[in-house]
Amino acid sequence: MSVSAVGNSVAGRCLEAYSSQAGMIHTKSEEIKNSEKAYGAARTYQRADFDTTYAQQTYKSSILLDKDMNTTFPMPSSVCRLAQYTKVINEHYAKVNEENKKFDNPEKHIWDKYHNPKSPYFVKGLTNKEREICQEAETRVLYGLPAPVNSYDPIIQKTFGGGIMDEKEWNDEVRSNINDSINQLFEENGIIIPEGIDLRLKVDPYEYKIITSGVDEALAEKIEEVLNRGNNGKYLYGHLRQCNPADNGFEQPKQYLYDIAYQEKVVMWHFVNDMTALDMRKLENKDGVIYTPDGRNLWDMVTERYNEKLKKGEIDSLPISSLYKTYQIYVKEGWDKEDERGLTIGYKDGSLYDLDTDYGYGPSQREWLDKAKEKHQQFWENYRKEREETLRAEKDIPVGYDKWQAELARTEEIMSTLSNNTYSKTGALLTQPDLKAMQLLLDHAVKNGRVIPLTKEILHLSSKVATAHGFDSRT
Repeated sequence: MSVSAVGNSVAGRCLEAYSSQAGMIHTKSEEIKNSEKAYGAARTYQRADFDTTYAQQTYKSSILLDKDMNTTFPMPSSVCRLAQYTKVINEHYAKVNEENKKFDNPEKHIWDKYHNPKSPYFVKGLTNKEREICQEAETRVLYGLPAPVNSYDPIIQKTFGGGIMDEKEWNDEVRSNINDSINQLFEENGIIIPEGIDLRLKVDPYEYKIITSGVDEALAEKIEEVLNRGNNGKYLYGHLRQCNPADNGFEQPKQYLYDIAYQEKVVMWHFVNDMTALDMRKLENKDGVIYTPDGRNLWDMVTERYNEKLKKGEIDSLPISSLYKTYQIYVKEGWDKEDERGLTIGYKDGSLYDLDTDYGYGPSQREWLDKAKEKHQQFWENYRKEREETLRAEKDIPVGYDKWQAELARTEEIMSTLSNNTYSKTGALLTQPDLKAMQLLLDHAVKNGRVIPLTKEILHLSSKVATAHGFDSRT
């Protein structure tokens, strides 16, 4: 399979995962029924939200374009990290949902399946935690919502033998795929990097152009021509941002400090560029207004195109008035003093490596990562052992319907013992209560977490009253 086909295949899986990422939200049954209205509610954005919000939208749109843009690098978004899990979850719960809908009351059937041992459809061999997960997932799908992607879902456990890979593992997988793609592109295009040469690949955060250094000019131009295809530069930049050692508790290389400093400015540039296809850095900036080549106010064109895209459903609603205030700041600041912009990665002897750190994803930087992977694997091995112990411990504990019935029967039994006691209109006790029965009721309530007692016994106080320091007390 060619690198282009690999890139397109990954993009397709990412798009499928993106459509289901809302499924990561956990809700109760009653909330599920009303959640569609909630999804349609207006959001309140702050300036700090724009980076994440708009970046997610542009990632979504870029996936759709990959098939025609010769992108060979994998998309680094965490949406893609969930792709394989989302596919399995969606297929399983879609099939189960068709079976559930055959019943007159599907929601009750779902509840019975996981909480009523007397039901002929009761599912055995699950922990109480897993029953809740399955019930929630099936109920969400019943009401037209995606099932959550949950590491503890029995389907995830059965299919993958453990939980969902974490960000570190995902970054390592993306790095490996980018590395393979670069080597294949070099081989297919006759590019030979001499042994021992320390190649540097720097990605500009605006146009996402990969800039090469460390080799002669002619070879650098050829490398740039090969690598700067489709969204390769964008995805390499996104990957490098996720490889900041500081995210894993290590010292932060200087290039990431610069990147963080101008990130909001970068996202604003992309927003304007996406709306107008113009590079606002190169336009006339005069008296607080940036002008388009035909003399229009740039922001007027931005809002016009934004409204058109919004009407067509090509973009989600954004806080355009707040964005204008941010835009004005960058208009006044200008675009100078940006020599340090961009993120750089090294390439030597066929492998990419991170700069200025011993805690990266390169060949000699992985000791911390190998330990993290070992720890992650050990966690799930321990979980599987604990799960078996939990199943044995919960075997004789009533679940769901039976537990509720048992509690109700016990409460009624105790209350019947107290039924002959009556009180006057003033609340005075006319007959002595059965303290033993009351103690049983208290013990039952404590056992089931209904009350938190200050004492485990009912105190029987005599009627002798004494006054001390202004307080009445019984002795």
